[in-house]
Amino acid sequence: METTPAPGPTTLEHRHLRSALEFAVGVADAGQRLKPPLVFPPELKPFLKQQRLPGAGLGRIRRAIEADPEYRHRLAVAATAELVDPIGLEWLRREEGWEDRISTLIEAEAEAAAEADAALALKRSERRREAAEQVAVRTRTELAALTEQLEERTRELSERADHHQASGAELEQLRADLAAAKQAARHAGDRTNAAQQRLAGVEAERDAALARAAEAERQRDELLAARAEQHGVPVSATQLGELRELAEWAKGIADRMSRLVDVRPARRVPIGLPGPLARDPRKAAEYLLKTPSVLVFVDGYNVAKLTWPDLDLQAQREHLLDAVDTVARRYGSDITVVFDGADIPGSHTRARRLARVRYSPGGVIADDVIRSEVSAADASRPVVVVTNDAEIRRDVTAAGANVVASDTFAAVALG
Repeated sequence: METTPAPGPTTLEHRHLRSALEFAVGVADAGQRLKPPLVFPPELKPFLKQQRLPGAGLGRIRRAIEADPEYRHRLAVAATAELVDPIGLEWLRREEGWEDRISTLIEAEAEAAAEADAALALKRSERRREAAEQVAVRTRTELAALTEQLEERTRELSERADHHQASGAELEQLRADLAAAKQAARHAGDRTNAAQQRLAGVEAERDAALARAAEAERQRDELLAARAEQHGVPVSATQLGELRELAEWAKGIADRMSRLVDVRPARRVPIGLPGPLARDPRKAAEYLLKTPSVLVFVDGYNVAKLTWPDLDLQAQREHLLDAVDTVARRYGSDITVVFDGADIPGSHTRARRLARVRYSPGGVIADDVIRSEVSAADASRPVVVVTNDAEIRRDVTAAGANVVASDTFAAVALG
């Protein structure tokens, strides 16, 4: 059985219609409370209570609306630019030339997304370059100090070698003196004959032990010297001990230098919660919000629609921003509120003193702006994200951020 192609350009994917499909489900949900209730495609019913439509369900909702022209027409009449993005409006209204206009909008959206990705990649590259330069400066400074230490150590080893040579001469003199003493002892009188015989036996045993030790050391050093000459490094057996000691010390320096130039991107560590707080969401949220130097990103409409569902979008924004200012004033938090759509009427009518407000650019959802903000934030600063969106919670948690539920944040802000 062949499937009828979906109306519109072939580049029009289900994800491009998310705002229109969410609007359609929202109208159906609100229409249930009317008398008489609003008639809508029954395929929408499983999605009425969901905060955010799953990506897998977008195609099913789209097909249901396209199969019900009357319900789509009602949506087209009620839809505004504040509620539905330009692609969604064109798809609902289907005025002459709508397919070409949608193709143009999709191309513009793709270009904007590519530019945003390129800017983010450039910013990350600059940060990596700056970090590498800082490490290089530290490494050069440390290398100069280590080089000076190496030269000092080399001088010490040279002095020790000279000292060993002098000790060898002294040893030879001592051996000569010992030989003379033995000669004198042998010419002693009969009174010392018995003692001399005992001394001779002891000396013979000692000399044999010394000879065996000397022979073993000579053979070892000659073998090591021969191996060194085979590799083109002529060295005497007496110098091998000093060379081994110097090699061990130089290896330690090389290990320290290799650790210095190991430049790895820092990874953010979540804020640790004391045991009792972890079981109390509100106390945990208050603890996170007052953490020193914390960056807080609030999923604007996710909190506003949950907290003030009966107000229009502009009133929801105003209430939320008032509440956020209260939190920033109370805890000293650095807060950024992110809303969908920079072209929403009235979105820039009121200046804020404490919290920053960001509106996602055309074709970009607030979810992706929050993800980008978390990724671009300094890894040394803790980050808290306020949302109930499961996908955002999963992604920012993987990036080392803490998460506070939207209803918990509202309770803290309004309590």
